[in-house]
Amino acid sequence: MPLCVFNNRKGADARTLAAYREREWNNPVVRIVDVLKKDVVRRNGAGWTVTAVAQQLVDALAHRKRPVPRYLQTLLEENGARGRGIETAVFGMT
Repeated sequence: MPLCVFNNRKGADARTLAAYREREWNNPVVRIVDVLKKDVVRRNGAGWTVTAVAQQLVDALAHRKRPVPRYLQTLLEENGARGRGIETAVFGMT
């Protein structure tokens, strides 16, 4: 379940930041946690691209020996290819 914790608010968000030892007003991070709120894989504090987050999800599933859904694998492959540059060829038929 996606969850957003604001890094510039008080109350529950501030308590969550403290629990994960994140600083207020810091850059965003992405964490994949289990039901005990423990990190499954390393936090992502620098790569907020679709490719980086998709890779983090794939890594978390692999770490838990869970199958990676085909749609997630496709998302990772397609966005990864865009980041590396895609060549296009057009062929006409008559």
